[in-house]
Amino acid sequence: MTRVDLVALQQRLAQQQPKPGPTESPSGTLRATPTMRAALPSKATNARAERAEERAMVKALQAQIDELQDEMATASAEAERALARERQRADRLNKQVETLSAEVVQAKKQAEAVVGRAERSEADRAAERARADALRTTIDELRAGQALMAETHARELAVAQHDARAAQQAAAELRQAEVDRQARGRWARLRAAWRGE
Repeated sequence: MTRVDLVALQQRLAQQQPKPGPTESPSGTLRATPTMRAALPSKATNARAERAEERAMVKALQAQIDELQDEMATASAEAERALARERQRADRLNKQVETLSAEVVQAKKQAEAVVGRAERSEADRAAERARADALRTTIDELRAGQALMAETHARELAVAQHDARAAQQAAAELRQAEVDRQARGRWARLRAAWRGE
């Protein structure tokens, strides 16, 4: 857009204003020469033409100023609309940022909850492993005790079986001795009976 210098335009118009006529004589009457009188109609015509030209130029400049003002108003309105659109876009972006921030906070909380659950799960697994190790140790101790008890029982059973066999043998020997004693008694009675006859 062309910038109009109004100050320069006013100065130019002032310079082109018609000059005052011939100076008055000291007595107050105008003294015009024949050449001046002949030139007056020509100067008046030139002055009217210049004023008409100046009015046309002023009118053109005023039209140009009006056009520039219209363009400025249009540009200002467009700038206002663009600013309004940018504000709306900024509001949308701010809302999106707020939404995303809330989602980030929620995701962080969920991640912390998952980590907490994982840590608790790991602690539970460690406790289960400790309990399993304790149970295995107890089972091993019980098996060792059972093996020792079985070995002790086997030894006691062997001793008992040996004692039982010894007792059986002793009983058998006692029975045999009793049989022998009874046989000797019978024999003695037979001998005594034989001698008595």
